Amino acid sequence: ASTSIALQILGRGGVPATGVSAVVINLTVTQPKSAGYLTVYPDGTPRPATSNLDFLAGQTIANLVVVPVGTDGKIRIHNASARTSQLIADVAGYYLG
Repeated sequence: ASTSIALQILGRGGVPATGVSAVVINLTVTQPKSAGYLTVYPDGTPRPATSNLDFLAGQTIANLVVVPVGTDGKIRIHNASARTSQLIADVAGYYLG
């Protein structure tokens, strides 16, 4: 069953609390129990139909993603996999404006 999680971005990990329009994250999946994909998008908006990272069961793989920040200061990561996966999202930078 697929699931999603919202992550607070603004005001965390060196990202300013205001004025940020998007972040650059290094998104990694590790130890997925089944194949699937991840989609990253602004929290509070509809999930796009495209994926940011596709993976196979047991695979560890990363991708650099630029994602706008939701009006609530969060991004959402959707895991479209039948089983659990470990996710790591490291902020690499941000865009002001």
